[in-house]
Amino acid sequence: MISYIRGEVVKKGIDYLILENNSIGYLINTSFSTLERVSEKERATLLTYMHIREDILALYGFLTNDEIDLFKKLISVNGIGPKAGLSVLSTYKTDTVKEIILSEDTGRLSKVPGIGKKTAGKIILELKDKVGTIEELQGSEAPVANEMADVAEALTALGFAYAEVKRTLGNMDLTGKSENEIIKEALKNMNRQG
Repeated sequence: MISYIRGEVVKKGIDYLILENNSIGYLINTSFSTLERVSEKERATLLTYMHIREDILALYGFLTNDEIDLFKKLISVNGIGPKAGLSVLSTYKTDTVKEIILSEDTGRLSKVPGIGKKTAGKIILELKDKVGTIEELQGSEAPVANEMADVAEALTALGFAYAEVKRTLGNMDLTGKSENEIIKEALKNMNRQG
């Protein structure tokens, strides 16, 4: 198995990036949080998980141990595949996901595209003893700003489809913009399309 890949970010997509290592470009599916913290032409190290099925060979990668650990826990839940796990981590920050699980908030978890109330309940039931405690979360340092996930959460809360939000954010230059500026620009772009 591939534990991590270190290389140059050649391209960033909506939910993936291409990392070049030794003249090989690895397509790595990833979350908004990871995408937001790397830039094209920059060197990065991604911790990876390889998903293998008879018809699929896919790599999933994240910048932090916390994110890949939570991803692995999510996909250990029966019925949750890598795409759904990635969807959860692109909608909420890792600490928010843990807090949702610990507070048994099926309503917030079921806002994630592809996760219904029943599946949200199953995730909570299976993971609430595996993600730490509320006290640990409150005692942890504030996580690195994850504007992309916050922006996506805000826009989906306004009623825009997750796929449309991802596409719009993927086509925008976010460099040096505040969260509010990104939201305003995304709203203009989506209203123009609509």
